[in-house]
Amino acid sequence: MKNTDATATVSLTRTLVKTGSVVAVTMLLMASLRYSATVAGLVDHVAGSDTWLAVYRLTGAADETDRERTIIMGVALVCCLLAIGIVQLGEYVLDRLRRRRAGQP
Repeated sequence: MKNTDATATVSLTRTLVKTGSVVAVTMLLMASLRYSATVAGLVDHVAGSDTWLAVYRLTGAADETDRERTIIMGVALVCCLLAIGIVQLGEYVLDRLRRRRAGQP
């Protein structure tokens, strides 16, 4: 069966735009760590928690350099996951607005 609904069709352009958006939002979230004292304080709090100490043991982070790498990987992973959620939410909102303008429910 061929899908004729234009809104359900996934195009290469849309995929590339979403991928670029995820990368851009990830970079912005990671930059917020550098320029926001609140975000930096939150990361410091998490990095000093008992849970994060277990992550250090799990990854074998023995010295300060390994611990910094583990923190950076954790920040990158969390920022990427948040970015995916933000982009998906944005796509959902844009699709709803388009349907509403077109008169569809």
